[in-house]
Amino acid sequence: MSTTQIPGSRIIAITGGSGSGKSMLATYIAESVYGADCEIISHDMYYIDKDNFNPDYRVDYDAPESLDNDLLRTHLAQLKAGEVAHTPIYDFKTRDRLEETKQIEPKKVIIVEGILTLAIPEIRELADLSIFIHVDDDARLARRITRDFIGGARDGTNGNDGLSDELTYYFDYVKPNYRKYIAPLADTADIAVHNNAKTPQHMLNRVENILTKFQLF
Repeated sequence: MSTTQIPGSRIIAITGGSGSGKSMLATYIAESVYGADCEIISHDMYYIDKDNFNPDYRVDYDAPESLDNDLLRTHLAQLKAGEVAHTPIYDFKTRDRLEETKQIEPKKVIIVEGILTLAIPEIRELADLSIFIHVDDDARLARRITRDFIGGARDGTNGNDGLSDELTYYFDYVKPNYRKYIAPLADTADIAVHNNAKTPQHMLNRVENILTKFQLF
């Protein structure tokens, strides 16, 4: 065991509805503010294997029960303690975790992003800073469609049938779960930003200015 003391990480939690720009903001912060001193963890990688889902949430990927939140909490606690964490890798084609894991070093800042990061009290309590992204429902739906179908992010779901399934899932699960689990927590975030404009640059600049001006972390 090394005797060198590794400083613990500070945790930034980013949340917002599907299509709000969480991953984009996380990447921008990592590259523009902290550089090599930052690592990103996606809450999506903690989805439970499809065969282990609670039957009540088997097709609902927008409910907290679909994620292994205890494991994420353990990993964030390890990183805050200056320890290495081995995070899961989720395959969205098979809807199962891969056998290999990703080694995350305790960098100066760890960003965890996902639609439900602030909805989990144990994760919310570990965050040193939380950011909520507001986006209108219509804009988020349009971005999901652009991302998953026009952009080809989802294999095997193109065409009219895939789009119909996407819209059904959005209105049956995504939209009601956003209102149930995510939207009520907007006021608990340390920073709230809007990303309704055609370009996200204003949002990105605002967050960068806050982090740098006040020398957070």
